[in-house]
Amino acid sequence: MKTTTAGTIILTSLCLVILTAAGALAGGQDIFINKCGACHKTGGGAPVFAPTKYASRQWVRFFERNTHKRKKDISRDFTPNELQRVETYLIDHAADSDQPVAIGLR
Repeated sequence: MKTTTAGTIILTSLCLVILTAAGALAGGQDIFINKCGACHKTGGGAPVFAPTKYASRQWVRFFERNTHKRKKDISRDFTPNELQRVETYLIDHAADSDQPVAIGLR
């Protein structure tokens, strides 16, 4: 009985860790729409785009090189976690992904 209870506790703890990690990366679309959309929308001053603007590897390179900083340093506008979530969202829905998203900001 003790083994079953310990196993249940360990399994429950592991599930909570996995769900917390998944939750930390969830919401990239919301951040993309709300924060990126502040500039990247019609009339916002920056080009309107969708995740399918680039292939996955191009998005990776964009973030590795901090390409956005050439135009505007957004490090004060986003937490590191938010940037990671947006990056994950863009890569997961890039032109060459299994779930491309062509609808961008308006």
